[in-house]
Amino acid sequence: MSEEQGGSRLEALYAQFRALLDAEDKEGCVTFVLSHLEAGKLDIVELYEELLARGAREHRRANCDDSICIWEEHVRTSIIRTVLECCFPSLMKERRKRHGDKQHGNVLVVCPPEEYHELGARMAADFFTLCGFTVTFVGANTPQEDIVEAVGLLQPVYVGVSVTSPYSFVAARSTIQHLVDVRNRTGAMFRIPVGGDAFRHSPEMVEKLGADMLANSYADICALVGGVH
Repeated sequence: MSEEQGGSRLEALYAQFRALLDAEDKEGCVTFVLSHLEAGKLDIVELYEELLARGAREHRRANCDDSICIWEEHVRTSIIRTVLECCFPSLMKERRKRHGDKQHGNVLVVCPPEEYHELGARMAADFFTLCGFTVTFVGANTPQEDIVEAVGLLQPVYVGVSVTSPYSFVAARSTIQHLVDVRNRTGAMFRIPVGGDAFRHSPEMVEKLGADMLANSYADICALVGGVH
Protein backbone atom coordinates (compact mmCIF):
# COMPACT_ATOMS: atom_id res chain seq x y z
CA MET A 1 0.00 0.00 0.00
CA SER A 2 1.36 3.42 -0.96
CA GLU A 3 1.76 6.22 1.58
CA GLU A 4 -1.09 8.09 -0.10
CA GLN A 5 -3.38 5.05 0.11
CA GLY A 6 -2.40 4.53 3.74
CA GLY A 7 -3.24 8.14 4.51
CA SER A 8 -6.61 7.85 2.80
CA ARG A 9 -7.36 4.67 4.74
CA LEU A 10 -6.56 6.33 8.05
CA GLU A 11 -8.56 9.44 7.15
CA ALA A 12 -11.57 7.25 6.43
CA LEU A 13 -11.15 5.35 9.70
CA TYR A 14 -10.75 8.58 11.62
CA ALA A 15 -13.89 10.05 10.07
CA GLN A 16 -15.89 7.01 11.22
CA PHE A 17 -14.37 7.07 14.70
CA ARG A 18 -14.81 10.84 14.97
CA ALA A 19 -18.51 10.54 14.17
CA LEU A 20 -18.96 8.06 17.02
CA LEU A 21 -16.90 10.24 19.35
CA ASP A 22 -18.88 13.37 18.46
CA ALA A 23 -22.07 11.43 19.20
CA GLU A 24 -20.57 10.48 22.60
CA ASP A 25 -21.21 6.83 21.72
CA LYS A 26 -18.80 5.09 24.09
CA GLU A 27 -19.92 1.58 23.21
CA GLY A 28 -19.73 2.38 19.50
CA CYS A 29 -16.20 3.74 19.85
CA VAL A 30 -14.99 0.66 21.73
CA THR A 31 -16.68 -1.76 19.33
CA PHE A 32 -15.35 0.07 16.27
CA VAL A 33 -11.77 0.08 17.53
CA LEU A 34 -11.68 -3.50 18.79
CA SER A 35 -13.24 -4.90 15.62
CA HIS A 36 -10.70 -3.11 13.42
CA LEU A 37 -7.79 -4.21 15.59
CA GLU A 38 -8.95 -7.82 15.52
CA ALA A 39 -9.45 -7.73 11.75
CA GLY A 40 -5.96 -6.30 11.20
CA LYS A 41 -7.35 -3.15 9.59
CA LEU A 42 -5.70 -0.97 12.23
CA ASP A 43 -2.62 -1.40 14.40
CA ILE A 44 -1.97 -0.09 17.90
CA VAL A 45 0.30 2.78 16.87
CA GLU A 46 -2.11 3.96 14.17
CA LEU A 47 -4.95 3.77 16.67
CA TYR A 48 -3.16 5.89 19.25
CA GLU A 49 -1.61 8.49 16.97
CA GLU A 50 -4.14 8.80 14.14
CA LEU A 51 -7.44 8.22 15.94
CA LEU A 52 -7.24 8.66 19.71
CA ALA A 53 -4.72 11.50 20.02
CA ARG A 54 -6.28 13.35 17.12
CA GLY A 55 -9.78 12.83 18.49
CA ALA A 56 -8.70 14.20 21.86
CA ARG A 57 -7.26 17.35 20.29
CA GLU A 58 -10.09 18.13 17.89
CA HIS A 59 -13.28 19.27 19.57
CA ARG A 60 -16.64 18.94 17.88
CA ARG A 61 -17.29 22.68 18.10
CA ALA A 62 -13.90 24.15 17.28
CA ASN A 63 -15.16 27.74 17.40
CA CYS A 64 -16.48 27.68 20.96
CA ASP A 65 -14.67 29.11 23.94
CA ASP A 66 -13.24 27.00 26.75
CA SER A 67 -16.00 27.92 29.19
CA ILE A 68 -18.55 26.30 26.89
CA CYS A 69 -16.56 23.29 25.77
CA ILE A 70 -14.77 22.07 28.89
CA TRP A 71 -17.53 19.59 29.72
CA GLU A 72 -17.31 18.20 26.20
CA GLU A 73 -13.56 17.75 26.54
CA HIS A 74 -14.11 15.77 29.74
CA VAL A 75 -16.64 13.49 28.07
CA ARG A 76 -14.33 12.85 25.11
CA THR A 77 -11.42 12.16 27.44
CA SER A 78 -13.51 9.66 29.39
CA ILE A 79 -14.50 7.82 26.22
CA ILE A 80 -10.93 7.71 24.90
CA ARG A 81 -9.66 6.47 28.27
CA THR A 82 -12.17 3.62 28.12
CA VAL A 83 -10.97 2.72 24.62
CA LEU A 84 -7.36 2.67 25.86
CA GLU A 85 -8.23 0.34 28.73
CA CYS A 86 -10.12 -2.02 26.43
CA CYS A 87 -7.17 -2.13 24.02
CA PHE A 88 -4.52 -2.89 26.64
CA PRO A 89 -4.59 -6.68 26.01
CA SER A 90 -3.97 -6.01 22.31
CA LEU A 91 -1.08 -3.72 23.20
CA MET A 92 0.51 -6.38 25.42
CA LYS A 93 0.05 -9.01 22.72
CA GLU A 94 1.87 -6.75 20.25
CA ARG A 95 4.64 -6.06 22.78
CA ARG A 96 5.26 -9.79 23.27
CA LYS A 97 5.26 -10.28 19.52
CA ARG A 98 7.92 -7.59 19.05
CA HIS A 99 10.09 -8.11 22.13
CA GLY A 100 9.22 -11.42 23.78
CA ASP A 101 10.32 -11.35 27.40
CA LYS A 102 13.12 -8.83 26.82
CA GLN A 103 13.08 -5.83 29.15
CA HIS A 104 14.84 -2.55 28.41
CA GLY A 105 14.57 -1.21 31.97
CA ASN A 106 12.12 0.68 34.15
CA VAL A 107 10.37 3.87 33.07
CA LEU A 108 8.41 6.29 35.23
CA VAL A 109 5.80 8.52 33.54
CA VAL A 110 4.40 11.47 35.48
CA CYS A 111 2.63 14.81 35.15
CA PRO A 112 3.95 17.75 37.20
CA PRO A 113 1.92 19.31 40.03
CA GLU A 114 -1.23 21.09 38.85
CA GLU A 115 -1.17 19.30 35.47
CA TYR A 116 -4.47 17.43 35.46
CA HIS A 117 -4.48 16.32 31.82
CA GLU A 118 -3.06 12.80 31.87
CA LEU A 119 -4.35 11.24 28.66
CA GLY A 120 -1.19 12.06 26.70
CA ALA A 121 0.94 10.70 29.54
CA ARG A 122 -1.06 7.46 29.49
CA MET A 123 -0.50 7.08 25.74
CA ALA A 124 3.21 7.74 26.19
CA ALA A 125 3.34 5.13 28.96
CA ASP A 126 1.73 2.60 26.62
CA PHE A 127 4.26 3.44 23.87
CA PHE A 128 7.11 2.84 26.33
CA THR A 129 5.47 -0.49 27.17
CA LEU A 130 5.16 -1.36 23.49
CA CYS A 131 8.88 -0.61 23.06
CA GLY A 132 9.83 -3.18 25.70
CA PHE A 133 10.15 -1.11 28.87
CA THR A 134 8.61 -1.89 32.26
CA VAL A 135 6.46 1.15 32.91
CA THR A 136 5.03 2.76 36.02
CA PHE A 137 2.37 5.29 35.05
CA VAL A 138 1.69 7.69 37.91
CA GLY A 139 -0.46 10.19 36.06
CA ALA A 140 -1.88 13.61 36.84
CA ASN A 141 -0.81 16.16 39.44
CA THR A 142 2.11 14.24 40.94
CA PRO A 143 3.83 15.99 43.88
CA GLN A 144 7.56 16.49 43.37
CA GLU A 145 8.52 14.66 46.55
CA ASP A 146 6.56 11.62 45.41
CA ILE A 147 8.27 11.66 42.02
CA VAL A 148 11.65 11.74 43.74
CA GLU A 149 10.62 8.90 46.06
CA ALA A 150 9.47 6.80 43.09
CA VAL A 151 12.76 7.41 41.28
CA GLY A 152 14.71 6.13 44.28
CA LEU A 153 12.55 3.04 44.55
CA LEU A 154 12.21 2.10 40.87
CA GLN A 155 15.64 3.21 39.61
CA PRO A 156 14.27 4.02 36.13
CA VAL A 157 16.29 4.54 32.98
CA TYR A 158 13.84 7.27 31.91
CA VAL A 159 11.53 9.60 33.82
CA GLY A 160 9.00 10.93 31.32
CA VAL A 161 7.31 14.24 32.18
CA SER A 162 4.09 15.02 30.31
CA VAL A 163 2.88 18.61 29.89
CA THR A 164 -0.40 19.32 28.14
CA SER A 165 -1.06 22.91 29.22
CA PRO A 166 1.52 25.68 28.73
CA TYR A 167 0.41 26.95 32.15
CA SER A 168 2.15 23.89 33.61
CA PHE A 169 5.59 24.85 32.29
CA VAL A 170 6.57 26.53 35.58
CA ALA A 171 5.74 23.43 37.63
CA ALA A 172 7.40 21.23 35.00
CA ARG A 173 10.61 23.26 35.21
CA SER A 174 10.68 22.89 39.00
CA THR A 175 9.98 19.14 38.77
CA ILE A 176 12.71 18.62 36.19
CA GLN A 177 15.19 20.62 38.27
CA HIS A 178 14.42 18.40 41.27
CA LEU A 179 15.10 15.35 39.10
CA VAL A 180 18.35 16.82 37.80
CA ASP A 181 19.42 17.57 41.37
CA VAL A 182 18.71 13.95 42.36
CA ARG A 183 20.68 12.72 39.37
CA ASN A 184 23.65 14.94 40.17
CA ARG A 185 23.59 14.08 43.86
CA THR A 186 23.22 10.31 43.54
CA GLY A 187 25.00 9.60 40.25
CA ALA A 188 21.84 7.99 38.87
CA MET A 189 21.86 7.45 35.10
CA PHE A 190 18.19 8.14 34.26
CA ARG A 191 17.36 10.64 31.53
CA ILE A 192 14.38 12.98 31.37
CA PRO A 193 12.30 13.04 28.17
CA VAL A 194 9.32 15.39 27.96
CA GLY A 195 6.27 15.34 25.76
CA GLY A 196 2.72 16.58 25.42
CA ASP A 197 0.65 19.07 23.47
CA ALA A 198 2.30 22.02 25.24
CA PHE A 199 5.46 21.40 23.21
CA ARG A 200 3.79 21.25 19.80
CA HIS A 201 3.96 25.02 19.42
CA SER A 202 6.82 25.63 21.85
CA PRO A 203 9.57 23.06 21.13
CA GLU A 204 12.17 25.51 22.47
CA MET A 205 10.78 24.86 25.96
CA VAL A 206 12.40 21.43 26.06
CA GLU A 207 15.81 23.02 26.57
CA LYS A 208 14.48 25.87 28.71
CA LEU A 209 12.91 23.42 31.14
CA GLY A 210 16.17 21.49 31.46
CA ALA A 211 14.88 18.26 29.95
CA ASP A 212 17.12 15.91 28.00
CA MET A 213 14.98 15.41 24.90
CA LEU A 214 11.51 15.64 23.37
CA ALA A 215 9.56 12.40 23.00
CA ASN A 216 6.25 13.30 21.39
CA SER A 217 5.60 10.27 19.21
CA TYR A 218 5.98 6.52 19.07
CA ALA A 219 9.02 6.92 16.82
CA ASP A 220 10.62 9.26 19.37
CA ILE A 221 10.07 6.74 22.17
CA CYS A 222 11.35 3.83 20.09
CA ALA A 223 14.55 5.80 19.54
CA LEU A 224 15.07 5.91 23.32
CA VAL A 225 15.70 2.15 23.37
CA GLY A 226 19.13 2.82 21.88
CA GLY A 227 19.94 5.20 24.73
CA VAL A 228 19.72 2.54 27.43
CA HIS A 229 23.13 1.58 28.81
